Amino acid sequence: MEGNMLYHLYLKKGADYFTKVHSSRTAKEFSVEQMPKDCVVISDEGSSWKYYDYKDNELPDQGWKIHISTYIKEARAVLKTVSNIMFKYKVAFKHLKTEEFLINTNSKNADRARSGKFIAIYPKDDEEFLYLLEALETELRSFEKGPYILNDKRWKETNIYYRYGGFKSILNEKKQMCIKDQDGHLIVDKRTPFYQVPDFVQDFDQYLDSINKVRDQVPETNAKMDLYSFKEALGFSNGGGIYLAERKSDRKKVIIKEARPKAGLDARFRDAVDRQEIEYDALTRLADVKGVVNVIDRFQAWEHHFMVEEYVEGINLHSWIGKHYPFMNSTDINHHKEKITFILKQLVDIMKNIHLKGLSMGDLQPANIIISDDLNVTLIDFETAAPSDLNEQPGMQTMAFSSAQIKNNGARDWYAVKKIIRFCLLPVHSSEELDKYLTGYHYKWIKEVYGDTFFQWIEHLNQECNDYLVEYGEEATPLVISKRTKNDDIHSIIAGLKRGISKNLTQDGRLINGDIRQYEYENGKRNVLNGGAGALWAFKQTGDINEQMINWIEEYLAKPISRIEDNGLLTGKAGMAVVLYECGYEKESTSVFSEIINNLDESDVSLRSGLAGIGLALTSLHAATNDELYLQKAKSIAQGIDRILTDENELTVRDWSGVPIGLIDGWSGVSLFYTALYGITKEETYYSTAKALIEKDLTKTDVDKGILYTMDKSGRLLPYLSGGSIGVAVAIWYLNRVKQEKHYEQEFNAITRLAETRSTISGGLFEGAASFLLIPPLVGEQDECYEKKKEAVLNLLRLFLIEKEDYLVFPGQFSYRLADDLFSGSAGVILALTGILKNNPLYWLPVIHNDQFFNKQTASSDSKRLVM
Repeated sequence: MEGNMLYHLYLKKGADYFTKVHSSRTAKEFSVEQMPKDCVVISDEGSSWKYYDYKDNELPDQGWKIHISTYIKEARAVLKTVSNIMFKYKVAFKHLKTEEFLINTNSKNADRARSGKFIAIYPKDDEEFLYLLEALETELRSFEKGPYILNDKRWKETNIYYRYGGFKSILNEKKQMCIKDQDGHLIVDKRTPFYQVPDFVQDFDQYLDSINKVRDQVPETNAKMDLYSFKEALGFSNGGGIYLAERKSDRKKVIIKEARPKAGLDARFRDAVDRQEIEYDALTRLADVKGVVNVIDRFQAWEHHFMVEEYVEGINLHSWIGKHYPFMNSTDINHHKEKITFILKQLVDIMKNIHLKGLSMGDLQPANIIISDDLNVTLIDFETAAPSDLNEQPGMQTMAFSSAQIKNNGARDWYAVKKIIRFCLLPVHSSEELDKYLTGYHYKWIKEVYGDTFFQWIEHLNQECNDYLVEYGEEATPLVISKRTKNDDIHSIIAGLKRGISKNLTQDGRLINGDIRQYEYENGKRNVLNGGAGALWAFKQTGDINEQMINWIEEYLAKPISRIEDNGLLTGKAGMAVVLYECGYEKESTSVFSEIINNLDESDVSLRSGLAGIGLALTSLHAATNDELYLQKAKSIAQGIDRILTDENELTVRDWSGVPIGLIDGWSGVSLFYTALYGITKEETYYSTAKALIEKDLTKTDVDKGILYTMDKSGRLLPYLSGGSIGVAVAIWYLNRVKQEKHYEQEFNAITRLAETRSTISGGLFEGAASFLLIPPLVGEQDECYEKKKEAVLNLLRLFLIEKEDYLVFPGQFSYRLADDLFSGSAGVILALTGILKNNPLYWLPVIHNDQFFNKQTASSDSKRLVM
């Protein structure tokens, strides 16, 4: 499953914080019967698989493996049949633990390369592999077909698939899964969504083809398929692809949507083919509704189903907002009001006309609304369409534009329209759990920014949506404006957020409620980025830690830390060792640093999890202790990075939202480490390398309306601390500070203009509004616009602050739930705000004696800030 889609697994209804969702309907475990006495069962808590092996069984490292797919309603019968065969011949195998895991594996947003795999079998050798194929085929041929496993080859039109790959985990220096070639060299075990085999088993693969008499190895063509010329793939999901094509007869552009049987399941267990049929029927009924995409044809080729639609010129509303919204406070908003008025009037009219046909769209959201250059609106993606007057469970919903409380199909559309209206005026995501806290503040902001007259029209539009909600039997929420009742200056915000963290400390190994990376990463519950160590860092940097925090250190941080494999500054032991040192556990901290020194991984150089972050922590430890060992090890790390630079290797990014540019995962973060080394040693080679690394990131930037952004491979312009230009500005600031120079002045000024930003999707320090809090300490109090910039970034932050009783809380990533971590929540905001008070844009970074460390490294005894 793609990283951002993982959030949906942690959105428990009614919960304020991210919590793992276990559906009572789908959590039924799969079990096997009549296990041999010598069978060994392995079922790790963090794994979705249950393994079965046998005493004294020695598996090879790699070989031909067999996968079994299944139709979900026959899964238990298939498992019983397969397990009986495996137990009979004592063959190692594994299966998914629960129905929930099977559904998630085959859902629309699941990983296409893993979809369909229910059982995996590990034959001892080629002879056993061939025998098992035949034995399984005899017993499984009568079962209904499950999802096609895209990176395997099907055996004789059954649910049996095979591929050559690793049986055991063998990793290269980049932490990639590997197998060994005929000479014993490691090669990547490619897990692509298409079948391929390594060169050294090509002969055996050809032999398998000769005995695998199956029609579907070469997909059958279809006469209707031949009517179109495919131009490019626009996207893929586990349910199938979306393609831009051309009709050969008249060269008309069309969109062709593919549907894979039994794959792409939704919450109602409907597969991609079911939903394509729903969409085709809906578009046929809506053929005369202006503003709804026109359907052209539907046909089957091989086992897959295809639907042809007209090609609609334009971009979806989400992208349109990203391109046309007046994100800068200096930009006149009146032109946007005119455009949005025209767009929203069309959207409301289209929705009325769809409902007059007795249909609802079901999953209305910005990605399903196409805006043309002349602002005409067209709705696409009707695969969740349903009768508008029915009350039923939706198959799919988009979190920020849906409500679990609404039961009626038609009402869902009008609820989504209300959320889209607000999103067009203020592009901030929020879930219904947080709407009750944020909506009133947001509407107050909208009224102040857009003016009373326009806001009256928005009130009228909102009331019209509410009238339809009531008509469909649902409760309507009136538009309410809320004012903050507490002081929201910097000191008050810091104090309020600290009270909020303290009131919501957990009683487990997390200490705090953080981002879902707490659950998804092995060390996420304890590290600085997402876990308890980050909250400790925030509290220690702004005062003292409490008794519960001390107890957590004793139980979860000080003693078992040696078992952690990740050495990273933000993700692992280096950052945790820094926090231990600052909390008074110096002996335990230096012991951890000794472990790190003897176990370095040179495949990752990033500040987040790699050599640069570890080297920076060691450099700060040297500065605190004057122990030359730590400085020499930091220098050794720099030599290792030098070798990587010489080889011109690409940066490795291990986080799903990470971008190999900027401070956290890019070269600017590595530059920060080299600058620190220069600050300690005054060796010019470190300074020149630091400059060169910043320049590598500056080649991946672009200027838009006078603002400098980084630009990723997909063309996104990014401003944030993580992956964005603010992170680059931090590296420039530090580079200039240690030598009192003025490099990259033009680029720096173009980045710090981001203080004028009106809104962001999320609020957090790494990928949201709190990133902009670093701008005031970047420019310094001597900047003539310092106060203006400071107030502007605080106003941006206030869009996300939530008052609860006598404390403050903060929304995490996408404002789906609250979070208290460094990455996305309250801890990061506390540190960024304190950075303003301390005139230190690196105050959030876990290095020992942070303020002393960064203030000490300057070419002049004068501590005045260098003005850019």
